[in-house]
Amino acid sequence: MIPSAERTPERWPAGPEAAPLLHGVYLASPGYFHQLGSEPPALADVARELEAAARDPRRRIELLYWGVEVAGVLDYKLDHPAPGEAAISLVLVAEPYRGRGIGRAAVTALEAELAPKVRRLYAVVYGKNPGAERFFTALGYRFWKNGGPALKWFAKPL
Repeated sequence: MIPSAERTPERWPAGPEAAPLLHGVYLASPGYFHQLGSEPPALADVARELEAAARDPRRRIELLYWGVEVAGVLDYKLDHPAPGEAAISLVLVAEPYRGRGIGRAAVTALEAELAPKVRRLYAVVYGKNPGAERFFTALGYRFWKNGGPALKWFAKPL
């Protein structure tokens, strides 16, 4: 087996047909939703979200595969909040896969992919989530602004 530090998750676009897979990631992440004060969304809600994302040419939802297993999700939007910028709205690694560098590797690969065409990448942290704040800060993101009582924006020049 290859040590986790040397592995990189594969990123695959999640269209509406991937709703059960994404729903599985959400169900395997109860701590994240508890931290937000909510329950994981129902399968029908996940399907609607993926359908809406498929209609937005700037939005990308990607499943993170660790081997043959779906281990997480990366959700971001291009040309947001302004042209030439992008914003990550969610990096979620299912609880059984945490601590293997999956989220870090996915974001680092995204940064490298976007660098030629995006001058700044933002990361949005919802709720009181010090773990997410530490995650993005460790990757070089810096606090940019509050977006409301339960929303913080971090930014990194690419």
